[in-house]
Amino acid sequence: MTSVSAARGFKAGLFAVLGMTAGALVHVVVAASGLAAALAAAPLAFAVLQYLGAAYLIYLAIELFRAKPMPAQTPSYPQDIGGWQYFHRGLLVDLLNPKIALFFLAFIPQFLSAVETPGFLISLALGSVFLVTGALVNSSLAWLVAAGASRTCGRFGVWFQRWLPGSILFYLGLRLLWQEN
Repeated sequence: MTSVSAARGFKAGLFAVLGMTAGALVHVVVAASGLAAALAAAPLAFAVLQYLGAAYLIYLAIELFRAKPMPAQTPSYPQDIGGWQYFHRGLLVDLLNPKIALFFLAFIPQFLSAVETPGFLISLALGSVFLVTGALVNSSLAWLVAAGASRTCGRFGVWFQRWLPGSILFYLGLRLLWQEN
């Protein structure tokens, strides 16, 4: 989300945040239904998801490195690419991260013993609160990054808009790739 906001502006970053939130919603439903426990118990499935996520992050980083710098006079959100492509990227980044499913698996159940309502509905409610607050925080961060990137120019601007976010994505991909389960 920050790499998209830095390179393409707030609107693109907002679409990426919406995609990430949709991906996290899938993880909330998976955790609430108990499927995340099955993922945690299946090391091969977890590893495949982890490697796919790492490969996708590295792919995004390389794509960012190879992107042509935008001239200062053009808007930061080009017309040739739709916002839904950034939504799709955010969705994939979130869906291919098995750690998010494990987070909700560990986070939500600790609140279930104190209530008598069915656990699935409470899990969805708790996950929804997390999603709303996360979307607000991430949207604010996307705005701040886009505002900062729009004020940079010259050699530093290219570094800030492409190389810094691309390096972070590449590092996160490698870290996910070599991380122990």
